[in-house]
Amino acid sequence: MVKTPISLAVLLATSTSHRRGREMPTALTRVGGVSLVKRALMVLARNGVQRFVVVIADAEVRRVSLTDPQVAGLEITWVFNAERPEDDAYSLWRARPHVRGDFFVAPCDRVFTPAVVKALIAEPLDAVSIAVGRAPIAALPAGDQATSLPADAHAIALVEPAAGAGIVRAMGERGDAWSTGVFVATRLLFDALDATGKGGEVRTLPEALSALASRGTVRAADIGDALWHPARTPFERKRAEKLLVRSLRKSVDGVIAKYINRRFSLAASSVLMHFPIRPNHVTAFSLLVSITAAVTAAMATAASPLWLIVGAVLWQLASMLDGIDGELARLKFAESKFGEWFDTLTDDVGKFIFFLGSGYGFAAVSGQIVWLQIAALAVAIQMALSLSLYRKLLRTGSGSHYALAWDVSPTHDKLLMRLYSRIEFLSRRDYYVFAWLVMAVSGLFELAISLTLATTLWAMTHELLKPRQVRESFG
Repeated sequence: MVKTPISLAVLLATSTSHRRGREMPTALTRVGGVSLVKRALMVLARNGVQRFVVVIADAEVRRVSLTDPQVAGLEITWVFNAERPEDDAYSLWRARPHVRGDFFVAPCDRVFTPAVVKALIAEPLDAVSIAVGRAPIAALPAGDQATSLPADAHAIALVEPAAGAGIVRAMGERGDAWSTGVFVATRLLFDALDATGKGGEVRTLPEALSALASRGTVRAADIGDALWHPARTPFERKRAEKLLVRSLRKSVDGVIAKYINRRFSLAASSVLMHFPIRPNHVTAFSLLVSITAAVTAAMATAASPLWLIVGAVLWQLASMLDGIDGELARLKFAESKFGEWFDTLTDDVGKFIFFLGSGYGFAAVSGQIVWLQIAALAVAIQMALSLSLYRKLLRTGSGSHYALAWDVSPTHDKLLMRLYSRIEFLSRRDYYVFAWLVMAVSGLFELAISLTLATTLWAMTHELLKPRQVRESFG
């Protein structure tokens, strides 16, 4: 892997695109609610890059970017290349005086995720390491694959690694992988750019990379399934947005979250990402829906028991809305500790209020106050458990319950631990909210409230015997 952290990146933001009948800088094109230049800056900044050199042909890129507080807070040197904006070699030459040591190079006409950068960091560096992956054929309209590819071979060029060695032998029209256009380079790249051809012509960037490849000093860093996608045309931008939204799924999603809630939230996020809606706005709205669900359920009487079902439907809606805030935060680089804690607290508060409202409503419907008492007991235990988990989260530095996982290692009672691992899903919000809805529609309110207390007691017992531990990853 790279010997020392790479703290510098050169961004190539000189290309233009036609949009709404006029020509505009491609770097300012918004994909997933964020401009391509900001997306590249934030992805690299979150992987250790501290200083940027951004080559632009239009001052509008700089002006618009600096109105964003996140971009304005980065250390950026803006370099102009209005003379030869399509020449990436010339753009690098303009950036050269500001480059010290090894550096990333990334074009601002495509989308790439942190996994692409991590793949580069993990690869040994000779002169250049290029992030390579599968060709984005899905981005190309049927029958238009050749004309849809960019003219510059460096941006999306086929590379041919040697078997098992990761050394690029050639760059051209045939090979085993596609260059994502994102790479890491040493000062040897500038030496290759300085050399001239037989006729004295200046080398292009693809020619310089090919020359280095012929010496065996260019490596291919396989990005695997990591997301990268060009975003120069309207078709490509729409496809890139779809892939970005699809990448927001979480590995810790339960069955209901995966097949019901997440599908709804992703569809909503794909629309909301185009508007100036902040994640905390969605979190607050989800809490409002939960409170409305609780009030609606509490309105139930023996003459109008259907309010309990309406309340359960609204609570399921709140659960489906719950994923949108996190999705928007990841799409727009708007994650924050406050947002994490706000989401966690509103989820818990909404749950407590809904159980109490439903217990009150069913007690009125059945004429038996015991159901309100059972719901209140379950909420009291849940509040105590939540306070315990909050203290643990404060020590870990996270505000999300997903940062903690049940310890189900069979170190004591193997049968008990096996049982816990099988029924862990009962504690997931997506499951118990949906299960409550099913039981409400079926008229099984006694079962719903009884199971709420039973699973609460189970969670308390499990927490006492095997406290939740910090999860290694919950992306």
